[in-house]
Parts: sequence; C-alpha cells; structure tokens
Amino acid sequence: MDFQQSAEELLTKLDTYREQLAQVEEALEQQPDEPSLVKLKNDLTEVIVLTEDLVKYQAAAPTEAETGAETAGRASAPPLPQPTTRSVGKSVHTALVGRTCEAFFEQKWYNGEIKSVRRDERGQERCMVEFIGFSNSREFKVTDVRLLRPPHPAQCQPGTKCQAIFPEDGLWYDCVITEQTEKGYKITFMDYGSRAEVRFDQIRLQTSGKVGQQKRTIKEVTTPAGYKIPESMQIQKTDTEDIIEAKRRKITAIKKQQRADKLEHEHVKQQSNWQKFFYKKASTRSKCGFMSGKPRDSIFKVPESLEGRVGFMNSGQEMTKFHEARKFTYQYV
Repeated sequence: MDFQQSAEELLTKLDTYREQLAQVEEALEQQPDEPSLVKLKNDLTEVIVLTEDLVKYQAAAPTEAETGAETAGRASAPPLPQPTTRSVGKSVHTALVGRTCEAFFEQKWYNGEIKSVRRDERGQERCMVEFIGFSNSREFKVTDVRLLRPPHPAQCQPGTKCQAIFPEDGLWYDCVITEQTEKGYKITFMDYGSRAEVRFDQIRLQTSGKVGQQKRTIKEVTTPAGYKIPESMQIQKTDTEDIIEAKRRKITAIKKQQRADKLEHEHVKQQSNWQKFFYKKASTRSKCGFMSGKPRDSIFKVPESLEGRVGFMNSGQEMTKFHEARKFTYQYV
C-alpha cells in the first residue's frame, strides 16, 4: 500500500473497498461455503482496517512542511512552501470531524463524536470527543480512538434489522431501518418503539455468529405511570448535580416519546377498526333483495345433490296432507 497517497485518494479507496465487501457478503449469502469468497472477504476486511489506520496515521504524523521549516530555521534559510502536504493534513482533519468513534474513559469504552482536531505543541494530533448521551467532552490522541465503520448502504435497505446507538445513553440497541436519508438512517428501536435519525456510522449489522445471535438483555424499570426507562437512567446518590440534571432531561424525553408513540398506536387502532366496520361485507345470513346487493335464489334452482328435487325449498319436508272434509254432527247425550 502506498503511504504517499493523499487523504482524498484514501477515502475514495475506502469507499470502494466497503462496496466490494458488501458485494462479497451478498455472494456469501448464496454460497456460504465457498473458500474463495471467504478468503476475499477476509482480505477486504484487512485492507479496510489498514486503510483506516493509514488515514489516522496521516492525521497524527507531523507534516513535511513543518519538518522542513524546523530544519530550515536551524540552517538560517527560508523554508520552501509545500501547500500539497498542508492540504492533506486539513483534508484528514475534515474527514475526522463529525465521525463516530469509541474512546476509553474511566476503564470503559464509550461511543462519542469527534468535534475538532488540533495539533499540540509536541506535534501530536489530538481530537475532542463528545460522548453520546452525555454533555461532557474529553480530548484524546487520534491514535487512541477507534473509528466506527459504517456498513454499505446496499446492506441497509428499509426493513433491515440491525443495531443503532441510542442518542439518550450512547448504547447499542436492536432496531429496524425505516428510511434512508442524506445524513444517515431513520430507525425504530424494537425494545422501546421510539424513533430516531442516526448517522451512517452509528449503526451496525447483526453478525450471523453465536455472538450476534445472543440477544442483548436490557435492564429497564417501569414507572408508576407505566413508562419504561433504562436502569442506567436511575438517579444514584453518588451522581453530581450535572449528571442528575442530564438524567432528568433524558427521562423526560423518553417519556414524551413513549407517550407520543402510545397515542399514535391508539389512533391507528381506532382508524383500523373504523375501516373494518365501513368496508365490512354482508354476511351469508343477510337479507336478499335488490337493495342488499345479494341476488334471490329461484325456487326452481336445480340442487347439486343427486337426491335433491326441483321445486322444494325451506325445510325440505313433504307437502302438508289434509284430511277429507266431513260434516260434523253434534249429538246430545
């Protein structure tokens, strides 16, 4: 792999590799035991990881322009301008800003979003990460964060089941993609029924292995009013005032979303019941006639059975027999 490529070329190749990986995974669904496809998938995955590391390396490494400037300063000679290298550094910075990543904080990995990238006095690249679901931020080295790889859009069609980062707590939950947008995807979380719009790199596909088959158990608490909130949102005695205020805002947002979803569900249910009543067809026991739309059967209709006779209807009994009329004479005793 050429280490002198620009950031634009690396990002373009990265998209191409991901598209090829999506095509290989589609082919593996048809032929899961094909050795060549399995090897190609592993090779593409390795190339994608190496390319992402190279992008991070270019962002973290000092530019040639600054190195040349230091050397020229020592030799008392003016440095030569190198705008191409500077543009590479700026392009890498622009590519990193707004990306979703994982950062290690307080002995745990958290999902966050890169807000800015700068170079410190030692020449090392640092990025400011804002943790998703929390208002606090922290600065890390670019090499210490892990960028999340977005799946190919061809694998994320509406109706696809996957996992997404919940904006209120920054954790992964099962969801269903409902729509693709310019910024990412509109999804519906399966556990809470709430809807949200997430970025391209804030979703991940469920793997077919044993780890992906195990359903993530979510501990939740039911309030007296019937709302379900995550157990992690409960206020603890050790929480600071800022954390308590942030949790209260998140709980209020969750309750509003669940209340809106409940009202919408009831509205859809009432509308469905009315449509069933309005478009209900006439039953077999309904009256016959011109206004009912059901034709009247003729009494001369030929029965389908062999024992049936023409002209008999209703109960199928024989005709009523009448006795011969006789004069009645009343006799006195």
